[in-house]
Amino acid sequence: MTGFIEPRPDLIASNPGGPDDPLGESVLDPTLPWLRVFEPRDVCIVIGRHQDPEREARCAEARADAVPVHRRVAGGGAVVLAPGMVVVAARLRKTHVGTTSYLELVNGALAPAVASLCGESPATRGLGDLALVGQDGVARKILGASMRQTARIVVYLGVFLVSDATALMERYLRSPSREPDYRGGRGHGAFCTHLAARGVTAAALVATTRSSCTQRLAEHAAV
Repeated sequence: MTGFIEPRPDLIASNPGGPDDPLGESVLDPTLPWLRVFEPRDVCIVIGRHQDPEREARCAEARADAVPVHRRVAGGGAVVLAPGMVVVAARLRKTHVGTTSYLELVNGALAPAVASLCGESPATRGLGDLALVGQDGVARKILGASMRQTARIVVYLGVFLVSDATALMERYLRSPSREPDYRGGRGHGAFCTHLAARGVTAAALVATTRSSCTQRLAEHAAV
């Protein structure tokens, strides 16, 4: 992260980098593809660019389990990445100043991919989240997003919950320091749902999301 000095090197593991970096941040490299959609290979914790790791994550538990804590280049809240999730990373051209419009642009590619697999169209909630509304009328999160903007590019990073990750979130994440209004103070298990409960697999979501993003976002890609 150019110009950023890590304030907690005792807790934060550096991103290994490279074309297969575990956070999707390879899209920052203009020599590498503008789009990555993948299932994480290992468990890790990722906090936002300016977050305090001890406030957002259960660092003692992570250390005991040899689970690394990374700091992403973008803002947003703390997440767990693990097999059974799907990460979406994209590098887009910056054509105007704004945040919501870029999140809506990407969600315009992600929502149809979800709908094609489970027959339910997710709605945007909070700042770029995608949520499914249950029969009880309650919106539950299936995707969280973050964004980094420079003078020329917009980097989008999002993660879908495919398998049930409640146990991982409860072990490694504290209640967030900031939360969207629609969360309403709910714990991780009550706030989130997962797409596997609707018959979606990570492999199918990777393929469908990659295709939808390529079709709908290619004209906006920074290549």
